[in-house]
Amino acid sequence: MHAVFLDLKKDFEKTHANIHVTIEGGGSRTGLDAIKDHQADIGLSSFEFNLDRELGANHSVKEKVVAYDGIVLIANENNPLDSLTDDQVHSIYQGEVFDWNQLGGKPGTIVPIIRDENSGTQRFFTSHFNIESITRSAVVSAENKEILSKVQGDVNAIGFIGFAYFSQGVHDLRLATEDSNGYRSPTKRNLLNNSYPLKRGLRVYYTLQNDDAVKSFINYLDSKSAKAIIESYGLITLNP
Repeated sequence: MHAVFLDLKKDFEKTHANIHVTIEGGGSRTGLDAIKDHQADIGLSSFEFNLDRELGANHSVKEKVVAYDGIVLIANENNPLDSLTDDQVHSIYQGEVFDWNQLGGKPGTIVPIIRDENSGTQRFFTSHFNIESITRSAVVSAENKEILSKVQGDVNAIGFIGFAYFSQGVHDLRLATEDSNGYRSPTKRNLLNNSYPLKRGLRVYYTLQNDDAVKSFINYLDSKSAKAIIESYGLITLNP
């Protein structure tokens, strides 16, 4: 979301010269904590937090979903496997399976790549696959681009990234559908028809508090200009 919002910021400021938007990274948890501590007006999040549980029942934080995408499970382009079951993904990231030949692949120690604990992408991923304790052999990366680079450079690596970051040098591992009716890749078509299991909402959390600048930016996110920028990253807007 960080890269998308950098472009949204630039476009917004072209028509709102009196408003300056500052964007910082750090993950979904960082954004929500910044709002809670009154250090930010808007928090970007790829994970749907339970706001009442996180902030208390009397909070004034609002939520707005701005787009949808999919989390893509990726392997090196020279890894011959093309799909994994939910149980296999669970076993890889819990350290119960440690060699690709246990899954029908070429021998080689599996190198799981993960995000840090502030990542909404990681929260969504571990929740979906019921991963309670990530293997100690996992390598932590700060952002999607770093995960992509590590998987591109290691034939035994596996990682997960946002749909917008998918690139050459890796291939997606198809995932089992929720109705067990085969496997699906994270194509735009499969995201639109909801057959890809790792579809998620990308959202902002914010507080208005009579702040016209925040209201202006939140309203801007529904504009044609904003939606065009969002869609240019391969994301799906609410009203394409």
